[in-house]
Amino acid sequence: MDRSVAPMKGPPADRRGSLFFSRSLGDHCVHMGVELEGLTPKAIPGQFFLIRERGVLDPLLGRPLALVASKGNVLEFLFRISGRGTARLASLPPGAALELRGPCGNGFPEPVGDELVLVAGTLGIAPFIGISSFSSEKVRITAVLGVPGKGWEKFVEWCLERFPGIRINSDDGSIGRHGDPVEDTLSFVGQGHEVWGCGPEAMLRGLGRVHEKGCEKLLVSLEKRMACGTGGCLGCSIRTGSGMKRVCVDGPVFEWREVFGGAHGK
Repeated sequence: MDRSVAPMKGPPADRRGSLFFSRSLGDHCVHMGVELEGLTPKAIPGQFFLIRERGVLDPLLGRPLALVASKGNVLEFLFRISGRGTARLASLPPGAALELRGPCGNGFPEPVGDELVLVAGTLGIAPFIGISSFSSEKVRITAVLGVPGKGWEKFVEWCLERFPGIRINSDDGSIGRHGDPVEDTLSFVGQGHEVWGCGPEAMLRGLGRVHEKGCEKLLVSLEKRMACGTGGCLGCSIRTGSGMKRVCVDGPVFEWREVFGGAHGK
């Protein structure tokens, strides 16, 4: 077990709930709340739930969604419509019956230092939203976000409400700084910073350059297609420096060098 990540507390449980709210954040992005039946499970940043409509066999598998926040017995999620499963979730009316499996996977640990940098590509911001309540008040958090640009204004406004002062970067320069989140991070990061990343694989690979700036601890949350959430199907297996690992149970949070360093990361 990699002690640099926060281990999962027991196997994920199957739960029932209903759609509490669903709102569009533009460009096919959705902010969704699910009201659970029974006790609300304790989850840590980086863990996720597999969610599907109850009683529907097509699509059969739940979609893995990172937990954004938990308020009472309502769990909040972010996702982007990218196929039939997510399109189905986005079209459901309030009160629709849902099935959830989770919390799944290993999440982010408490920061070891007092300077934490969160780097996100679009919806990779999801597991970072609740970090401030999870970490010590002594930890100074800097958040860096990258988006394509035009069409993402509503999503960026939503992020700014939750992360005042977040550094915004856009590919076309229409929102925030013209550039990408990795280059922005490299412009200020240095020794003493702990860096966490979540987003597209190309961004996560590039984030490894923070090591050249003196940052020793770099954790990344991987995005993979998943089916069972318990590691049984092996569908989310990846090659790492210590052999094959399953993203749904051994991750999704890993040390950067474990998944991208050396020949196994090519």
